[in-house]
Amino acid sequence: MKQMKTILGTFLIAALLGISRAEAASAQYMLDQSNALEDGVDYLMVTISDDQPGQLDFLVDTQPVLKEIAGNNFGIASFGFNLVPEVELSRHNKDKLLLPEKWRVRFNKGMGEAGKFDVRLMGTGQTRQDPLQFSVLDLGLEDIIPGFASHVAGFELEHCGLEGKHCISSAFFYGDRQVSEVPVPAAFWLFGSGMLLLGRIATRRRA
Repeated sequence: MKQMKTILGTFLIAALLGISRAEAASAQYMLDQSNALEDGVDYLMVTISDDQPGQLDFLVDTQPVLKEIAGNNFGIASFGFNLVPEVELSRHNKDKLLLPEKWRVRFNKGMGEAGKFDVRLMGTGQTRQDPLQFSVLDLGLEDIIPGFASHVAGFELEHCGLEGKHCISSAFFYGDRQVSEVPVPAAFWLFGSGMLLLGRIATRRRA
């Protein structure tokens, strides 16, 4: 009887953990447009996840086509994103942004041909990131408007732009093409917990 109570207790704890993670999800977007390179190429991937309660995590990673032309001090120099109108993020509450060291934030700033973005994160010439990782407190996936921009610098000097007309060392990239959305449903966690319980009961009966 005591063993059965232990098993049931384990199941209940696992089920509660599953329910608490039911809303966890992630979404990925590709930046495939550029002001200086060919459009329609996967240049950067933006992954946004909310698996930590009260925190939205961003991962911005350059794709192989850019890594292949990386030179000295290559990396992401800035990144921009937009928020739904109901969300207010400004200099008054910018402490909600958890940024890499020596990075700063500006609001309603331009990102090349993509226009202005609600939030623009910027590093210095010596603090470029690849990948860029940062977090925003008190935001959810539903608070982000798809559509992002990034400035990447540090290309090889011998790399030339379209049709070889000019050599470039940096470029802006834009995009809003969603490539995945992965919710983590409560049923998944409850199913796993249930299978664990059945396995333990079967083992006990055989013993």
